[in-house]
Amino acid sequence: MRNSFWLSTLLFAGVAASPGFAQGGDECAAATAIMGNGPHAFDQTLASESLDASACGTLNFDVWFSWTAGQSVDHIISLCGGAAHDTKLAVYDSCGGLELACNDDSCSLQSELTFNAVSGTTYLIRVGTYNTVPGATGTFDIIPDIPVVNPANGHSYKVISGQMDWLAAKDAAANMMLNGQPGHLVTFSDQAEVDWALANLPVSRPWIGLFHNVNAPGYSEPGIGWEWVTGEPATYLNWAAGEPNNISGSGGAEDYAEMFGSGEWNDAELNHLATDSFIVEWGTSGGTGTPFCDPNGINSAGLSAVLTGAFGSGVGSDLHLEINDGVPGQLAYFLCGNEATMGVPVSNGTFCLVGTATAQFFRFNVAGTDMNSIGGFDASGTMINAAGTSTTGFGYDVPSTIPDSVPVPIMAGDTWHFQAWYRDTPAGVGSSNFTNGLSVTF
Repeated sequence: MRNSFWLSTLLFAGVAASPGFAQGGDECAAATAIMGNGPHAFDQTLASESLDASACGTLNFDVWFSWTAGQSVDHIISLCGGAAHDTKLAVYDSCGGLELACNDDSCSLQSELTFNAVSGTTYLIRVGTYNTVPGATGTFDIIPDIPVVNPANGHSYKVISGQMDWLAAKDAAANMMLNGQPGHLVTFSDQAEVDWALANLPVSRPWIGLFHNVNAPGYSEPGIGWEWVTGEPATYLNWAAGEPNNISGSGGAEDYAEMFGSGEWNDAELNHLATDSFIVEWGTSGGTGTPFCDPNGINSAGLSAVLTGAFGSGVGSDLHLEINDGVPGQLAYFLCGNEATMGVPVSNGTFCLVGTATAQFFRFNVAGTDMNSIGGFDASGTMINAAGTSTTGFGYDVPSTIPDSVPVPIMAGDTWHFQAWYRDTPAGVGSSNFTNGLSVTF
């Protein structure tokens, strides 16, 4: 059932208003509020001349937007394909506050930038022109730069471009948070994980999380004492022919590992100029998939309902979903969508799936149950089945098709995004809430 009426009635006028009508405020204090990915329309033709400074030089004929993040991941703001004139772009933590990122030319004369957003934080987006180029109209998108999930282990990975030494890359990875979990330089446990990375990530010549511990027992050059940053055993090694050799062009020690585009590894000195990126990995926090769009506060039971998943039920798509910490005795539905968003406030929670002509959300229906529900919560807040039977860890086995008007089969390699809606008052009427979202690759 596409864009079910029961949920669409919650998307009141303030939420359902298309971001395409947004045009931008002439000053930061009058920034136009926007939500979602976009595209968001801007119109600079009536903007006053500003020439206000930025780390990227002057931004002229600028218009301003106010946007609140729905998840804690990097986000890309892009005018690529949405503007035809020479643009500049910047994002700030507040009016008159810190400029978090800016860009002049990214795709020809148009602008694109990436910045790390924190869920629930409001940011100011400034869309201007280069120097004295007249203002014009166009659109921009705000795209969550969600890491890629490896279905074999449930871990998430992301390539960060830029030349830096290994220690700086290690620290940068550790400071990158994904839904409250810090990252680390990638580690590899077998050839299958390397092959997956080559097939799914833009691998050029990145740092990996392997280093030569000169204090390790039995350490010797060039091959004894290599360790992973996570402390896990380095039982799998994939050195290129003749590596490691501890022979560098600069004459310095080669105690840090990079990966070639072939997937093979090379030992390199700390500041190796040929290394052009690094790979960040986030482990699972329990279960399958990558959480996104954190729940908006606590429910009437004093908790935030949490959606988790696991493969291995042997039923349908083989994905089993569970909800914990719901509101005792209340109704719940599982939802899915083909696009994860930054979140729209609805009732007591945050709805994080898209419902448009090109990106739908769907509700799973179960025949013969009250209101097509898959059940509710027992007295402890754990899911119960449609018959009302409470069993520890009971949830929902996702079928092999998505319930569109013409069912969509789930195929190997597909990524779908899940969330659950539930009643959020002891009386079961009036208000509702949502779990976190969960992105799962099959």
